[in-house]
Amino acid sequence: MHPEVAFTVGQLHVAVSSHALAVAAGVAAGFVLALRRARDPAVVLIAAAAMTVAALAGAHGLFRAMHGGDERFWNGGLASTGGVAAGVIAAWVTAWVARRPLAELLDALAPAGVLALAIGRLGCFLAGCCYGRPSELPWAVVFPELGPPARHPLQLYSAACDLGLVLLLSRRAAAGAVARRSCVGLGAVRFALEFLRDPTATDMLVDGWLTLPQAAALLLVVAALGLRAPARFDYGIAAEDARACPTRRA
Repeated sequence: MHPEVAFTVGQLHVAVSSHALAVAAGVAAGFVLALRRARDPAVVLIAAAAMTVAALAGAHGLFRAMHGGDERFWNGGLASTGGVAAGVIAAWVTAWVARRPLAELLDALAPAGVLALAIGRLGCFLAGCCYGRPSELPWAVVFPELGPPARHPLQLYSAACDLGLVLLLSRRAAAGAVARRSCVGLGAVRFALEFLRDPTATDMLVDGWLTLPQAAALLLVVAALGLRAPARFDYGIAAEDARACPTRRA
């Protein structure tokens, strides 16, 4: 594992967290993907920035709430559950302020968020956090900070699943469909992979069978299924009837 990337510039020795570098790379890649998918790049750029700030604050805030920390501004890790929730709220607020359809905005932002999570998970692997249960599989990994036995490289499983999900979401679809598929896919992956996660590396809600990430994943799936696409034709008529809109079928 490589929890830090260290280098020297002149007389200055610099050490940077590999997890932080992966998060930064994930955010940058997410911005690029969101702008590529955007119908209104200006609004998506603002929304992506708001989501990034909210997601980092939410992820760090939840981690501090669950595990505590000292009085320093930034001390501790990130809980992706809090980040996803805060990011969705930020997207909703941006859509409301900008008067844009939330489903359309999330179609650009949701795959970008999944991509950012995938790259961020590589940082988790390098840092040795979020590890899996002991395993005898040939690709199991011994994390130096933990020592034997070898464990599932759960972070790499998560990264691979998230990247696969991004590829599946590459096709255009009806408004809201990509956002729904992103959330349902992410929730399903998170719920399933939690069964391979070491109990000491997660937060249990019901001892033995339900973790906080699994509960959040279920809520994400339920919320996504409630996100409906707008009607195929929007005539902008408050009270529609045959006289106001003669071409519209009953």
